[in-house]
Amino acid sequence: MVRRVIAGAVLAGTAALAVAGCGSEEKKEPPEVAWAGKLCGISAQLPSMKVPELKAADALTSKKSLVQLMGDISKRMRTFESEMQKLGAPPVSGGEQLFKDAMTNLMQTRSTVSTASMRLEKTDVKNEKSLRKAVDQMGEAFGKFQTYQGPQQDFGKNAELKAAFAKAPACKTGAS
Repeated sequence: MVRRVIAGAVLAGTAALAVAGCGSEEKKEPPEVAWAGKLCGISAQLPSMKVPELKAADALTSKKSLVQLMGDISKRMRTFESEMQKLGAPPVSGGEQLFKDAMTNLMQTRSTVSTASMRLEKTDVKNEKSLRKAVDQMGEAFGKFQTYQGPQQDFGKNAELKAAFAKAPACKTGAS
């Protein structure tokens, strides 16, 4: 009888260890995949922006709407910069330089958008020449913003990170 109790206890203990062991066998993501997922997650947390409706008949309201949009874009990019700084460089060979390059591109793009927004905000909509110049600068800023695909483009130059972005679940949801 004692043998059965001991055998039962041993079997129960073995079963408990086997179940506990199953949990520890889960594969962890490689560090570069986890890092890529966190970077993509930053974008997913940013609020969406509303594109304003512009009315040619009301230049002042349209100007205010465009200034607001560009301010929102700049704010979003500044938030992304801050969160990316917290995340730090990717855990790959050459990661520090990739990080510096990506931050530089992000900050330069944000600066272009912010500068165009400030110029447009100061422009008198009744002064056609000044308004045209500010709108042209805004168009250039939007062009730069539209062609800039974000830090993921910069980090994607590294084969390890490119593969990591493809594997990270947060990046597959279109969050980046």
